Order: sequence, then C-alpha cells, then structure tokens
Amino acid sequence: MNRRLLAIATTAALAAVVVAAAPARGATVSLRVDSATDPAPLFDGSVSTLPHAVDGSDGSGPHPCTGAAGGTPAATATGALDDAMRAAGIPWRGNWDPSFRDFFIDRIGPYASAAPDSYWSLSVNGHFSSGGCLAQVEDGDSIHFSFGPLFGETVPTDPGHNPSGAAGPRAEGENSGPVSAPATAKVRGLAARAARYLRRHRDAVGAEWGQLALALRRGADPSAAAAALLRGRLGRLRGGSFGADVNATAIAVLALESRHPRAARRAARWLSSVQDPSGGFGFRPGVEPDVDSTGLATWALARAGVSAAARRGGDFVSAAQASDGGFPSLPGGASNSQSSGLALVALRVTGVGPGLRSDAGKTGLDFLSSLARRNGSIAYSEGVNPTPAWTSAQALLGLTGEAKLLGRPRSR
Repeated sequence: MNRRLLAIATTAALAAVVVAAAPARGATVSLRVDSATDPAPLFDGSVSTLPHAVDGSDGSGPHPCTGAAGGTPAATATGALDDAMRAAGIPWRGNWDPSFRDFFIDRIGPYASAAPDSYWSLSVNGHFSSGGCLAQVEDGDSIHFSFGPLFGETVPTDPGHNPSGAAGPRAEGENSGPVSAPATAKVRGLAARAARYLRRHRDAVGAEWGQLALALRRGADPSAAAAALLRGRLGRLRGGSFGADVNATAIAVLALESRHPRAARRAARWLSSVQDPSGGFGFRPGVEPDVDSTGLATWALARAGVSAAARRGGDFVSAAQASDGGFPSLPGGASNSQSSGLALVALRVTGVGPGLRSDAGKTGLDFLSSLARRNGSIAYSEGVNPTPAWTSAQALLGLTGEAKLLGRPRSR
C-alpha cells in the first residue's frame, strides 16, 4: 500500500472511530412525500433515520444535516427524506445554501420546483418548517414534504414581467414590477402597503411576525405578539437564556419587558455576555455571527438600555452592508429583504439611522423599495419569494420608526 492510500485508510478509520464515539440520536418517524396534483403519494410510510451528512446531488458534496451547529446531533427531516428516497430508488436534488446552512429542495422524483408557484415545502407535525436539516425530529414525529403552491392556490402571472430574467417563486398576486425608487413619502407608502398586505394575510406562513410588526406600527405594546412568536414557551427561559438560542432570547426580551421586567433584563444581560468580539451574534453562542441574529439582539439590547453592547451590534451590521444598499444574512453574501429589515432595525435603534449609504450610494430603504410589489408585499430577493407574509413583516420592522421600535418617545 502506498503512502497516499495508507493515509486515506487511516483517515477513514479515525473518522469511523469518531462517528462511533459521537452521540447519535436517531428517530423513527412517519414520512409522506406527495404532490398537490397527484392523489398517489411518492412515499408514505415509516422511516428509521440516524444523524448523517446529506448529499443533495447538487455537486457541492455532503453537508451537515443534524440540526443547528453546535447542538447535539440528531435525526432531521431532510435526513429522513434522504434515507427514504435512497431506499426507494427515488432521485432527489437539493441546492445547498451556506447562508441558511440548509438545502432548498429542488426536485423529488418527477416534481421539480419552477416559477411562479410550484416548489417543495416542509411541515413537521403540521407546522411549517423553513429548513429540513435544522429541523430535528423525534420518535413518532410526522414529516410532510409537499409539492405545489405553498398557500394552496395558483398564483396569477403576467407573462410580460420577468425581472432580470430570474426564475423562482413569486408572491401571490405578484404580477407587476417593482415600485419606483424611494423618497420619504414613498417609503411611508411602502410601509402602509406592506401593513395592508399583512392585515389581509393573517393566516399565512410567518403571520406571527406580521402581528409583531403591526403592533409596533400602531404604537402598541408588542409583548403579546412577541410571546406568540415563542408559542407559549416563555416558561423555558432559564438563567436569562431561552435554551441558548440568541434569536428566541431577544424576542423574549420584548415579550417580558412590560410584565416581567426583571426577567427581561436578565435575558438582555445574557445576550450581552455572549456577544462576539466583532459585535455580532450568531444564532447560538460561538456560532459565526449573522446579520439577522445581530439585528434582533441589538434591538433587544437597545430596548433594555444595554447601550454599549447595542452600539457594537449596530457597528457589526453597518459593516455588513452590500453595495446595493441591502444586507445579507452573512457578511459578503447576497442581500435579502428579511436580513435588510432586521439590519435597519439595528441601525435605527442605535442612532445610525436608515440613511446609511453603501459605497455605491444606496441605502437599505432603496433596496427594500426595489423589491416592493404592487400587491403590497416585499419580496425576499428578485424572483424569489416563497413566504411573502414573513418576508414583508420583517421588512416592515425595518420601515418602523425608532421611537416605536424602542417603545419610548424619541430623545431630543
């Protein structure tokens, strides 16, 4: 055996030892894979699955698919899909997105995602899940991969509108191009249209975020809407942290501050204690900082009066701005409206303001306006908008004034 083969064999043996030593929490779940246009499912049965890396056949190789980074590896929804499809001989393809650390399911069997409204969605125990590799599952859970319109109805299209030639899902009723570039009055109009859209779509995916944005827009106490985002799990707040989840802990600050201010302050102190030296926050301590988590945490810190940590969060967000004026999930990535909305929240509450300009002279408001649609929704990115209510809600947060975001009169 030559040195190269010996090295490969040694590496494989060591990897096998590490895998064998690692805790592996498997699960036996119920899995259904079907299409809205075909009464016969592609797959409907029980699957036993273990935590494992998954290759989505997109040419990028295998990727971790065992839950959130830094957590205990466990079986996941996409892991179960992978095991079941390979055992059944049904090909599937998923495109790995490093920003989300998950796959976008592109094709299962004969059903391939296509604009304007045919693509794969996932629910676990009847609840929509935005990521199958992050969705850990347990014995007895029910997993459903479904192909077709996310909202159960076909989206009208305008054959004359295909922005930038981009293909991808679009918002329901989205049949015209972006609204023109903003001035102050136009930004107010953009916010008003997004709010009307959210009121019309209170049952859509991500509607809980819409209720939070609408409560703030009215100047109301956001605690009830924030608590709804946590789905009644506020009792799990321990030691100031909500399961070491940065985003959930930040939302808990909003949910608790009016009725349980001491608990809210403890949560804010926990957030400041896990802030990265860069000023940013990952979704868990020690995870690479991202704009979305940092935007939420900065907002919570500012509301709790932890101003020094909030300013560092604002600095991190400012440095992540892209040339188009928007903000990506991870610095250096492509801008999207959800990250941009939460970034604008951080800029507003730390005094930087929404007028921060990129090296090309663009602002975050310019970017959000470029994605506004005539039906009032704000797309995720050009040609991509699988959850318009969720996207529009987080964008609307970025269009909300500083005083309402902070819950107190503007300082003079």
